[in-house]
Amino acid sequence: MKKPLSTALVLFCALLLAGCANTIRTYDDTEDRIERATIGTKYAVLLNPEMPNSFEFTATAATVHKQTVKKYQTFTHGEVVTPYQGWREFYEVPCGLVLVPVSLCSHLISVFTFGVYPFSFSNDVTCVAYSGLNPCLNWESESRTEKRPLTSEDKLIDETEEDKVTPIPGAVLTVATSDISREFKTDEFGTVKLTLVGLDRGESIFRGDREFHFTVSGDAETTHRLLISREFANKLLRARAAIMRYEAAPTGRKLSETVKTLEELKFTGLAFQLEKRELARHQNDTAFMDEFNNMALE
Repeated sequence: MKKPLSTALVLFCALLLAGCANTIRTYDDTEDRIERATIGTKYAVLLNPEMPNSFEFTATAATVHKQTVKKYQTFTHGEVVTPYQGWREFYEVPCGLVLVPVSLCSHLISVFTFGVYPFSFSNDVTCVAYSGLNPCLNWESESRTEKRPLTSEDKLIDETEEDKVTPIPGAVLTVATSDISREFKTDEFGTVKLTLVGLDRGESIFRGDREFHFTVSGDAETTHRLLISREFANKLLRARAAIMRYEAAPTGRKLSETVKTLEELKFTGLAFQLEKRELARHQNDTAFMDEFNNMALE
């Protein structure tokens, strides 16, 4: 007696482990997918503005990853299923046993009421009853469904190339002309501010040469070449000459004239820097301040 019981128990456990998902319906999905692949890497120097038009500008050292970008449409055919969980059979099977006589009574009521009690309801009760009795199948449940792809097909709809630009923090940016070569370290955003003509000649990179070569992190080849126009170079020379004339013999009148000259050249920021520095330096010089203020009113 014990042997048949143990055999039945083993068989029932095997059925619990061998269950399958309950298919509810099929579905068809379409979704877009993008695939990127890097085909090359190089350094780049990005200027802001691209063609400098003032006494200073910013330069950004960056790594450029050239990528191929493929756009696909993915067509998927699959089914929505209720995944099988064997432990649920411990309450589904007893419920199925209870529902079998209920389903039989339900069909009898439908027959004797000539369909007033719907046959469709009776059929649903029967389906639930026998699904519960099946140890390899759970009841359908919309609350715990999952999608299972059966077939999938990719269709290429577009293929392009694009550049992914990544700034390089702490990079060494070298700016060279025919006369000088200077190194600058970029900030945490990969950017450095460069001064063409400034109050401190040691910070100025313009020495009369119109061509500038930029390299990043000791790269042997020029990363970027900047050629400024003759007209802009003349404006820079005039600004430097005006500052040097003032510094040779500073007076309130010359300061006012120099500031006006720089503003006429559209170097308003440089004019403000000069004015602010010199007024702070000569704030206790009454004659200097009076002369500047009088010229400012003309």
